[in-house]
Amino acid sequence: MLALYLDECLETKDVARQLRAAGHLVYVANDLGLKGQSDDQQLQTATDLGAAIATQNQGDFTRLHHQWQAAGRGHAGIVLTRQWLNVGLKIQRLERAARLLTQETAADRLVRLDQFATEREGVLYVASLTPPGS
Repeated sequence: MLALYLDECLETKDVARQLRAAGHLVYVANDLGLKGQSDDQQLQTATDLGAAIATQNQGDFTRLHHQWQAAGRGHAGIVLTRQWLNVGLKIQRLERAARLLTQETAADRLVRLDQFATEREGVLYVASLTPPGS
């Protein structure tokens, strides 16, 4: 199971509460006193906690992912969702992603939450990330 760090643009009481109720470890920027910090700092904090950052801020975090790669910096994973997706579907897909992904399969990856629209799609996606023989 993968720990998640909800950045400020995804942070809502419903999302964190429901994911925690499903047994997931969820960090929230505001709870950690990091509200207003830069995206780079948010990603660093998530990585230090061993959690993938979940965000709706696709453009900035895609750029940040590539910057970190170019600089040889590793991160614990970035999970991107779409802003227009309703909260219920976000929670459902985040729960599925957190349950199916591991720290190893999420590390240094840019993961699109669309890959977890169904259980089958999520399982197949994670299998594609797992090296043979693992």
